[in-house]
Amino acid sequence: MGLALAFDPVGWGLLAPLSLGIFFSRVWHLPRAGVAALDGFLFGVAFLGTHLWWLVDSIGVAAWVALTLAESIWFALGFVGVYLCRRQVLWPVATAFIWTAFEIFRQSWPFGGLPWGQLGVAALDTPFEAALPYVGVTGTSLLVALVAAAGAHLVAGRSKAAWASAGVVGLVVLIALSTLGRTRAGADNLLSEEVGDGKVIALVQGGVPGDGRDVLAYRPEILSSSLELTRAIRGSLPANALDPDLVIWAEGAAGGSPADDDNVRAQITAAAREIGAPILVGSINAGPTAGTRYNQGVIWSAAGPEPMEYTKLHPVPFGEFIPARNLIGSLSSQFDRIPFDMVPGPSPEPMSAGGMVIANAICFDIAYSGAIRDQVVAGAELIVVQTSNATFAGTSQPQQQFAITRARAIETQRAVVVASLNGVTGAIRPDGSVIEQLSPEAVAAAVVTVTPSRHLTPAVRLGPRLLEGILVGAGLALLAESVRRLREVRGASRNRTKHRPAGYPTGVP
Repeated sequence: MGLALAFDPVGWGLLAPLSLGIFFSRVWHLPRAGVAALDGFLFGVAFLGTHLWWLVDSIGVAAWVALTLAESIWFALGFVGVYLCRRQVLWPVATAFIWTAFEIFRQSWPFGGLPWGQLGVAALDTPFEAALPYVGVTGTSLLVALVAAAGAHLVAGRSKAAWASAGVVGLVVLIALSTLGRTRAGADNLLSEEVGDGKVIALVQGGVPGDGRDVLAYRPEILSSSLELTRAIRGSLPANALDPDLVIWAEGAAGGSPADDDNVRAQITAAAREIGAPILVGSINAGPTAGTRYNQGVIWSAAGPEPMEYTKLHPVPFGEFIPARNLIGSLSSQFDRIPFDMVPGPSPEPMSAGGMVIANAICFDIAYSGAIRDQVVAGAELIVVQTSNATFAGTSQPQQQFAITRARAIETQRAVVVASLNGVTGAIRPDGSVIEQLSPEAVAAAVVTVTPSRHLTPAVRLGPRLLEGILVGAGLALLAESVRRLREVRGASRNRTKHRPAGYPTGVP
């Protein structure tokens, strides 16, 4: 529970190292690895069960239970690794690498993984935030886990070596965070010299009628609202304001494939012509089979749809597709609201629109570092998030997603603009501060000015190497423990042989 409070909607970030440190301190009181596995599993259930409570209100109890139990397996495995290495002098370092490695693993399996609940996101608005542009969300998770483990080691005080190693680790982390904070503050002026001119972005929040959750039932109304808000943008601007360079619609705002509907195609084209700027249109297009769809963002100019599109990479389990639908599709009536399964798209390339190069992410994609990082490395100057969040209306999920988006802004040092149907529409500066944020209940458009950037942070440059380093570090810690235990077994065997009475038969235990 304590770790869950470190994340939105509560957001007491410093509870992350505190609660995790208390949990880590249990390793010296457990009798065997099986008990450690149970402890880790129960910790995962308590944390994720609370953190993902929004699944109960949005999708159903069955999805909440399935995802919580499946993802908690990683917590069990991670804590077993922490337990096995408990006698190492550098146990805090080993623990940080092992715990973070299993945080990486759970972003891949099951159901495509779940990156919700990364310790690095809880670092927002804490001293750990200074590390985000340098080591990213995952590297910051490592630092949080390192401080938690050092604290546990220090409190345990089982030996002088424990005190010394914990003290050194804590001192190094504090010095590093202080240095990074000063470096980041001093770099602000330098970064501002490396960016282009400000761009005017219009964000359209079309809203969903009714209870705000049933997008499929109100597709025509959502499209009509998005069109109306787009046409009204220029008339709502102050007399001396610049016209928008780009208009962003929310995920799925155009409903089905507008390119296949002549009437819808004509309306969007006319809106782009009237506003005098391209529109990034969110639409649901036909997939490779009858029961599948693609969730896409398509650049739409006054001439019609351009050959530039982004297809969502990480469809949401139980939100956009039902894992093993044939087996569990009948467990909840909520699954009926997902009549087809979204399939992921190919590795994305950044798109050019409105005189800038943009990286796109649709909804949950923003929680995975890979897609955004690859587009930024390829030249993206601004990050755009198209999201719906309608399924999760009235829950804490949109707030949690917006927090992840803030962390990505700091990590990449890019401005981020978010257009949502009825979630959190807003704009974020590269330092993570919020420029503007619409109320989820509003049916409105926001016009913001952001500055594209071409600067590549260390977190972006070194992202894949950092992940590899964490996995290697965890592997080495476990390998060292295996070697140590093997030596103990061999030493004990030699001692038994050495002290056998004379004449004791060879080979008899």
